[in-house]
Amino acid sequence: MQKHYLYILTFCCFWISFPVHAFTIRGIVTDKETGKPVSNFTVIDTKNHLSALTNTSGTFELAVKKGGNIQLDCSHVSYKSFSLSLGKIKQDTIIYLEAENKITELTDVQITAPLRRQVLTQSYSQTNIDEMVIEEKIATSLIDILEEVPGITKRSEYHSPIALRGLGGKRLLITEDGNRRMGNFSGSFMGQGVNIYDLAKVEVIKGPASVKYGPGAITGIINIKSKSPFLQPGWHSRAMTSYGANNNEKAALASVNWADMDHALSISARWRDANNYTAGKGIEAENSEYHDRDTRVSYTWEGNSSLSINAESELHLGGPWGRPVGFNGTQYMRVYNTDDDTWHSAVTLKWQPEIRLKRMEGSIYFDKEYRQQIKDSYDVGSGDLSYREDVKYNNYYGGWRCLSVFTLNKNTELNLGTDGVYYRIQSPTEYTDYFLTTTIKNRISKDAGVMLAGIFAESEYKLTDGKLKIRAGLRADYSNINEGEVHDTLLTTGRNSDVFAWNGTAGTVYEVCPGMFASLQIARSCRMPDASEMFIVNSTTDGIVYGNPDLTPEHGLNFDTGFRESVGWMSFDLSLFCNFLHDFISMEYWNNSGKKGINYTYYNIDRARIFGGEFSLGTKWKSFLHPDNTLIYNGMFVYTQGDKLTDAPGWFSTGVPLRTIPPFNFKQEVTLRRLINSAMSFYLGGDIRFYATQYRIAPSADGGYISPGYTLFGAAAGFNHRGRAFDWELKLRGDNLADNKYRPFESLVYAMGRNVKVMLTIKF
Repeated sequence: MQKHYLYILTFCCFWISFPVHAFTIRGIVTDKETGKPVSNFTVIDTKNHLSALTNTSGTFELAVKKGGNIQLDCSHVSYKSFSLSLGKIKQDTIIYLEAENKITELTDVQITAPLRRQVLTQSYSQTNIDEMVIEEKIATSLIDILEEVPGITKRSEYHSPIALRGLGGKRLLITEDGNRRMGNFSGSFMGQGVNIYDLAKVEVIKGPASVKYGPGAITGIINIKSKSPFLQPGWHSRAMTSYGANNNEKAALASVNWADMDHALSISARWRDANNYTAGKGIEAENSEYHDRDTRVSYTWEGNSSLSINAESELHLGGPWGRPVGFNGTQYMRVYNTDDDTWHSAVTLKWQPEIRLKRMEGSIYFDKEYRQQIKDSYDVGSGDLSYREDVKYNNYYGGWRCLSVFTLNKNTELNLGTDGVYYRIQSPTEYTDYFLTTTIKNRISKDAGVMLAGIFAESEYKLTDGKLKIRAGLRADYSNINEGEVHDTLLTTGRNSDVFAWNGTAGTVYEVCPGMFASLQIARSCRMPDASEMFIVNSTTDGIVYGNPDLTPEHGLNFDTGFRESVGWMSFDLSLFCNFLHDFISMEYWNNSGKKGINYTYYNIDRARIFGGEFSLGTKWKSFLHPDNTLIYNGMFVYTQGDKLTDAPGWFSTGVPLRTIPPFNFKQEVTLRRLINSAMSFYLGGDIRFYATQYRIAPSADGGYISPGYTLFGAAAGFNHRGRAFDWELKLRGDNLADNKYRPFESLVYAMGRNVKVMLTIKF
């Protein structure tokens, strides 16, 4: 039986909130072997009938009466229960305890295979990518780790849009610690400024969630969760460096953290630099370099177990970085961003009074971005620079979110809340014709943008001793679309309109047997057109896209069903979905743009349908060939199909394929982990990823082209050592080991060829 140990550091201090209480018992529960906090650990004062539950940072608090002996009972689903006698508390006390694991496999429904963890208590599929996976992937950006999630496909290297189940941009809501993140790209927020090594995990919730989270959550939610600053008391720090052989990618990161029982401060910084990458068979992707610098400061106060305040600020200084030559079907254009700067700040308040009002969360946030993009076009005959478009994107947005969770009775929970965002952008463009030696300015929209505000209510009711849960909710949204003051040669009037919409959801989840769940969710969801879709010109992974100020809101009827199980040594998740979309906002080829290469603009398609399914399987074998070995397998299979039904007679007719739908793909991964002793361990792993051939509808002489299928091979290895003075970890990762020459499904340029990366981490 494998043993785990816990350190419980119990601090006792005087408490004056209520006359009957004299002391507060506080503790931090961490796993000795991993050093990580243990959440949902129950501590009960049996004499006074009081209880506490550790939060995500592993802390708990109990207000106890003065006088008498204190007896605590401690329990957790994966650890053996034990009792703790503190005697009479007279002063601050520190107690160290060791607890033995009671089972070899965790049967809690929160746990499946280590690398893809699904929360099975929800009526939708949720996948968590933990920090261990982030580091072992030696990822460059957010999309590198998100492609480990079934249903998310990487479309290009570096600055890639994020899409789930064929839908991205404004239909996939991305939040950071619960706060909405947006962007000035056509693909919305791409996460290029997120320091992924500051993250504790990335949560991906699949299925329509517009009721609770607002417009844009039609296909799901990605929540980026920062590491808790309360992981360890006192001062601790970390340094990390990595190198990628293919593109001379260099990265360095350093962080310093301090925490006591009430306060925590975290400061981190990252630097990245890469040259042009080499595609398969030695082809250089010209104009594909990038340079980034990031800093983050976070302060958290937890006065007691029920109240906490967090303030954070991030600064990303990016650029120059470029789109690889040929991204839009022509070799005669260079698009690069000289600057790509983002400042993000947020303040979050959480209160858990544990009465009828079970929990309340409130937050405000503000983001400001600046990006300068230059598009250079060259003459086909002479090769000389013919004209330049210089676009300066200035945008800012701020918003709020408030959620209250009420416990009406033991079977009923009610969520009430409101959220909103105010977004504004300017994108003046200066056009220079070097042959005609003239300079003009294109249409300028001053302070164009949108304002969104909504209120929602959602309730969950439990039946049959909690085995059956029924959830229903309703949301009302208001949007103001304002193009602002327009300056162009035609004296065009800018758009100014008000839009109202509503969302509704109903779902159920049933526990068939312990650890096995069946779920169904139906939702009516909508999203408003975004300012970047209506008012600005942008570059995508495969062309230039022009805004359309006449776009109208998009509505959908969404179905999501699943069958999931976790039985200790094995877990699986089968999810099926179907979306029927009205006024679907699609990026379509623009034949009459008059520009070089491939160009797009946005249109409302009256009807579109997207359906498919995902299946993931995880299992592990302990004592594989040796008592200290663990063999882990993870596999996933994904199929998605999307059709434009404008000319089709019905919803279930054959239509024209949508352009953003990925082909059938799967990934298989095997990892062997070996515990050498209490201080050392290592792992070895390999994976294979396959993408099928896809006939894509895209601009060309014959109306389309084939996106060829491909197979990728990867491998990983690592060694971990825990020392008295410091811990260190060495990791090695190889991608595309066969050096295949391939294009991701929505890219006209070849992706990175064979790449070997190494990372060294030191923790003090």
